Amino acid sequence: MKRMLSTVILAIVFAALASPRGVLADKFRLQAAFTVAFVATPNSGHAAYCDGPALDYGVEAHGDGYSSLGALTFFLRKTFGGNIGHGCLALSTPDGDTLSATYDLTQGQPNANNFVTDGRGTLIFTGGTGLFKGAKGKATFTAVVGQGIGFYIVDGKVSAGD
Repeated sequence: MKRMLSTVILAIVFAALASPRGVLADKFRLQAAFTVAFVATPNSGHAAYCDGPALDYGVEAHGDGYSSLGALTFFLRKTFGGNIGHGCLALSTPDGDTLSATYDLTQGQPNANNFVTDGRGTLIFTGGTGLFKGAKGKATFTAVVGQGIGFYIVDGKVSAGD
C-alpha cells in the first residue's frame, strides 16, 4: 500500500513538472504556419478592434495551422485601409486554451493576380485562457493574402503564468 501511494505521488509530481504551463513559464519560441479564409466588407459602422483605428474595411478571418505548441486555430478581427491593418487575434488549442494578441500589419500593393505577397506585421501577446493565462510576448509574421485566402508564417517568443 505504501509503495502504491508513493508511486501515485511520484506520478502526480512528474505530471505537474511535465505540464505545458511549466514549459511556458519561461520564454518559449513560437513558430507557426496558418492557412485562413477571410471576408472583407466596408467598415460602415466604424468598428475598431483592440484599441486600434476604425479603418476603411472590416475583416474577419478563420483558419488553422500547426505550431511549435501543437495544432492551433486562427481567428482574426481587424480593420484595414491603405496598406495597414490592426486588430485582435486569437489562437486556440484543440482543448480550448486561447492565446490572445494584438495584430498590426503593413503591406504593399497587390500583384497582377490580386495577391499581396509582402505582408509583414507584429503580434503582441496580451494574455489568454488555460495554458496561456497571463501570456506575454511578441512575434513577427509574414503574410500572403488575396481573393479571400491568406497564408501566415509566425515566429516569436511567448511566456505564460500568473
